[in-house]
Amino acid sequence: MLRAVDVQQVLLQTTSVERIQQTQQQQSDLQQRYIAMHSIEEKKILKEKVKESDEADQARIRREEERERKRKMARDHQKAEQKQLLTPEEDESPEEGMGGRINIRI
Repeated sequence: MLRAVDVQQVLLQTTSVERIQQTQQQQSDLQQRYIAMHSIEEKKILKEKVKESDEADQARIRREEERERKRKMARDHQKAEQKQLLTPEEDESPEEGMGGRINIRI
């Protein structure tokens, strides 16, 4: 059986147990809030990274297209200069004047 002293001690400890339970409940609520806020921040960062990588890819593609355009212009310019430097004799290939057949007699 319970003695009066035991009941009195249990009653005194109930307030401290109640405080501990409240603290534990608050801690779990705070942890849930923290996790939720952290996941929201991570999602936001991931979205920003995707936007940045898309922009970076577009910039890289533009640079590559510009380089290719410059190379093509340089090649075209070089070909034009070579054509201007060629004389009319060099311009005709030797195959054009010949029939392309070889006559061999034995």
